[in-house]
Amino acid sequence: MAGFGDRLRAWFGLPPRPPFGAPPAPAPSAPPPERDPLEETMHDERLPDSSLERVLAIRSLIAELDRRAHECGLFDEMHELQRLKTGHLPSLLLSYVEIPPEHRAEVFRETGRSASFLLNERLDKILARLHEMSRQLARGNLNDFAQNIRFVDMQYGSSNNPFD
Repeated sequence: MAGFGDRLRAWFGLPPRPPFGAPPAPAPSAPPPERDPLEETMHDERLPDSSLERVLAIRSLIAELDRRAHECGLFDEMHELQRLKTGHLPSLLLSYVEIPPEHRAEVFRETGRSASFLLNERLDKILARLHEMSRQLARGNLNDFAQNIRFVDMQYGSSNNPFD
């Protein structure tokens, strides 16, 4: 006859307890580490050095903004940063490195600009958006600071408020 504990385990869908003295069941294996498409693509030797510098700056700025967005609970910004980090940026880099070098001249013939120039131009657009996000996050901090200055002036006597 099964004991109360065994019936309870069965009710919750848990496996029965092994008999006393039996070797413990093996621990479930850890899931494989999450693949980082940006990390994989940015170390491709086909990526120009000038682009790699921009990618490193973007990656650093994403990490900083992600930390700040998490601290402030800004879910839209966290979502945008995640999309950029795991989707848009790796796709852009991968689409560049997958162009066979012997066919990159076709990009120049079609656009009048080299593929690396076009890549760097798009990376600069991403950097500009990240700098704008940084300014927006800082604006919230500046507003909080100005509000606290006004409060202290109201509470403890007015002085020349630099924010008015």
